[in-house]
Amino acid sequence: MARPHILFIQAQDISWQKGLYGPGRDDIEMKILSIDEAGTDSTTIIRYPKGWSRTEPEFVTAHEEFLVLAGSITINGQSYRTHQYGFLPAGYTRQSASSEQGCVLLTTFADKPEVKAGAGPDYDEKLLIPFVDPMTMEWDEGLTDPKFAGGTSIKPLRNDPYTGEQSFLYCTRPHRVPAGMMKPKWTHPMIEEVFCIDGEYVWGDCGRMGPGGYVWWLEGEYHGPAGTDAGYHLWVRTVDGPLANTIAEEKSPFYWDPEFNPSLPDDLKKIAKPYVRPPNY
Repeated sequence: MARPHILFIQAQDISWQKGLYGPGRDDIEMKILSIDEAGTDSTTIIRYPKGWSRTEPEFVTAHEEFLVLAGSITINGQSYRTHQYGFLPAGYTRQSASSEQGCVLLTTFADKPEVKAGAGPDYDEKLLIPFVDPMTMEWDEGLTDPKFAGGTSIKPLRNDPYTGEQSFLYCTRPHRVPAGMMKPKWTHPMIEEVFCIDGEYVWGDCGRMGPGGYVWWLEGEYHGPAGTDAGYHLWVRTVDGPLANTIAEEKSPFYWDPEFNPSLPDDLKKIAKPYVRPPNY
């Protein structure tokens, strides 16, 4: 089954719901950013309350990938703080887990997540990424697509050894694509997923996306042109293969103030609101 095309929704417009959608973790809150039509794989924001803990072993029946957005969580003695990352394969045993001050995680599940007590079965060690600290990494301009390379950089988080799927942080400097430039739309042969951590991303055909903006970009869907006056810091994940860009031949004018016109399924159209930049003074 598939997830619907989303470009874009602000996470702030989605309501919190109690508990994980798979059994277990009834004491957390969650926002579902997108989910498979069958209710299996998803991308969520999970809020763990202050003092949350698990002192007995447990495992999750789905691959769980996470990036800390705020606060901190400790799993098997490893502390994860803001912007730190992990990928725990299905069946990986969490001997203990806790969040003393509470935390918020951007979390993906590769299947319906069922949290089960006890030690997990065998897991795929090739998939395990126990800890990545992007704060200790340099931004790498050489990893970006040359067609988009000017002013952009990447910090790699994950490359799937079987599918080539990627997760990485992506940033660009402000004033990229000056007003009045003609730029093409583009698409991909795979799915691109985006979450805006900081900054603003201006989509010429959809509007201005700010922090909390979320994208599930299906194959063959053209969007753009795009740019940023503020710069941005994104979490990006590819599904069904590594990142590749297909650029249209025709160019269109780019403006900094496009109409709010997101491409959304009906349930998200009902709640989507334009992003409004908060004052910085």
